[in-house]
Amino acid sequence: MNITYYLVGVLTGASLSTFFVGKELYKYYIKYKVQRKQLDRLIKLNDKILKANDAKKNAALDMNVEG
Repeated sequence: MNITYYLVGVLTGASLSTFFVGKELYKYYIKYKVQRKQLDRLIKLNDKILKANDAKKNAALDMNVEG
């Protein structure tokens, strides 16, 4: 009887610890995924800003050359 209780306790403990470890890993995964999306958006926005600034500089240089 005691061995049965021991095995049930070990199985329950392993199941609970696996559940909580998996829960923390999932939280980390979701956090990483959200941060990655935000970073991708910022990179894309930065590229747009750089292209707009380059276009302005080129337009200003063209005006100076023509004028």
